[in-house]
Amino acid sequence: MEVSLTIPDNEARTALVTLQRLGVPVTTLERADVYRCDVQEREADHLSELFRSLETLFNPNKHSLRVRAGDGPARGEVWIQERSAAPERAEKAGVRIAGRRLPGVTSLERFTSWRLSAEMGAPAGPDLVQAAQETLLYNPAFQKATTA
Repeated sequence: MEVSLTIPDNEARTALVTLQRLGVPVTTLERADVYRCDVQEREADHLSELFRSLETLFNPNKHSLRVRAGDGPARGEVWIQERSAAPERAEKAGVRIAGRRLPGVTSLERFTSWRLSAEMGAPAGPDLVQAAQETLLYNPAFQKATTA
């Protein structure tokens, strides 16, 4: 599940300008929150509706929500997570997030996604993604980065 801003993202804009000033040739940079979930089959159809009801994670006035294909970053994307973060797990009642229980969700991990584009809006290649993450997008002392 991906939650992204529909209004201007000042953090992404600042990071883009900083990367460009540091010589990393990124043309666009987008940020989103990604939630990787394991969901019981009977609840899978209701996951989007469930996320839309979590006011602290999703505000329809400024966020968009989409279900992502696959369970990892796409080409041109890096996911950042705190090293100390462990997946939330619950077998029966559902994991808790933002003070609410998510029925049918047995595992949940949160990442910050950075999607990078190079020339002509094409997804950035692995070398460019690596340069951006090492230059600015994460701190290896307390975060881990996952790429495609």
